[in-house]
Amino acid sequence: MGVVFRQSVKTTAITFAGAALGAIIVLVASNMMPKQELGFSRNLTSQTVVASFFMLMGVSSTLFLYFHRFDAEAEKERRAVFLSLCFLLPLVVFVLSMIPYFLFQDYLLNKFFQEVDRPFMKRYMMCFPLYTLFYLYTSLLENYMLTQLKSAATSFVREVLLKGLNLALILLYGFGQINYDVFIYSFVFSNLLAVVILLLLASKNDSFAFSTQWHLFSKAEYKEIFSFSGYHALMSVTFSLFGFLDAILLASLNPDGLNAVPAYTNAVFISGVMSIPYRAMSGIASADISKSFAQGEHEKVRDAYSRSAINIFMATIFMCVLIVCNLHNAVSIMGEGYANVFTLTLIMMIGKLMDSGTGLNDVALNMSPYFKLNFYFSIGLVLFMLVAFRIFIPLYGVYGAAWVFSIALLIYNVLKTFFVWKKLGLQPFSKGTLRAIFMGVAITALVFFLPKISSPYIDTLLRSGVIVALFVGFVYWLRPSKDISHYINETLKKKKLF
Repeated sequence: MGVVFRQSVKTTAITFAGAALGAIIVLVASNMMPKQELGFSRNLTSQTVVASFFMLMGVSSTLFLYFHRFDAEAEKERRAVFLSLCFLLPLVVFVLSMIPYFLFQDYLLNKFFQEVDRPFMKRYMMCFPLYTLFYLYTSLLENYMLTQLKSAATSFVREVLLKGLNLALILLYGFGQINYDVFIYSFVFSNLLAVVILLLLASKNDSFAFSTQWHLFSKAEYKEIFSFSGYHALMSVTFSLFGFLDAILLASLNPDGLNAVPAYTNAVFISGVMSIPYRAMSGIASADISKSFAQGEHEKVRDAYSRSAINIFMATIFMCVLIVCNLHNAVSIMGEGYANVFTLTLIMMIGKLMDSGTGLNDVALNMSPYFKLNFYFSIGLVLFMLVAFRIFIPLYGVYGAAWVFSIALLIYNVLKTFFVWKKLGLQPFSKGTLRAIFMGVAITALVFFLPKISSPYIDTLLRSGVIVALFVGFVYWLRPSKDISHYINETLKKKKLF
């Protein structure tokens, strides 16, 4: 677990830096960009992510979970063929998908967007296929790097480099140095830069090789791979819809159209900051669990699963306290028209806390013979969300969307946790879970009601400093996680973070 935990810490640190940049982007964009332009850029990202998961056809998950089934020496050529298949199939699907996209542009615009937004959307229709293609290969290359237990570098590209470029573009546009055409196309092509950098990083690994010796796989093996990918394609699509369906449907179901998107997506971003530890730590932990499972080391799987669960939950609790105690400052900095972000964020955090608190259930199910259950759960929840959004967004607007999102996450994670426990004998909860919850409640009670300082920036710094000090103190006292306690001890002793 040493290498895995160190990579997790590095990735988490980089992701925190990305979150800080993201927070600056949210605040700057909210104050410097008109809501329709900002709503379009947010909607572009949401739709691109969903489209890319359709076109990946599940091969990113297959790449991640299958890669270590091929022996590094004895099956080197077969692994190269497998890698070629994973990188070629999404390109074929992308090209085929673009045919109906360009043939039915007018129908899509009239069906899914408010009249006031249609001319604006039509002007930038080319942004969607370009961004989608770049995002496709960014995802594939990131999953390959995860198989090599190298998550920190890929996180730096996505969380720091891309967000840094995005912030620079927003500032240039906000100060009138570039027009919106330059802004949006530069934003799209910055993702091509990410692909190039990740490709260079991946090429440094001996295992990053391609082959067209298709005969090295039997028909039965191809059938198994495509069947596995097919189910994971459906799961990936439902997962992406699960995360972005609300923001996408707001533009079409809410009478305000794209103008309703910025405040809601700001709340999505802030509540999503709570999931930073999960995103950062789950990738490398999942790779370790998947590798151990492929090699038949079931005790190691159990140990890695339980330790990663409490580590992720502890870090999530810390983020939850940090957000709740500073949320009033974030809303005040956003300015006029964003007051509802406070309530929206709290609603969404309910579901996010459950999502992070139930461990790596997705990985546990995906690597087991019961991987189809994940699909059934997710498709059921997406159907529930589609119906619920269509009912509650017209009635309650952004609040209806937030409650549907949070309730769906609660249902989804309860189902997964129950079946992972019943079928695999794995469950993410321990005494450390209760200690972490106690820590979170106690620190929030101590910090939330502290007197407010007029400057939101100074108030945030002081509150955050108090939270960090209390958190470290509680970890020393309660010791809910062996890994985190050991890490803090080593950091204080060696005066080094990594």
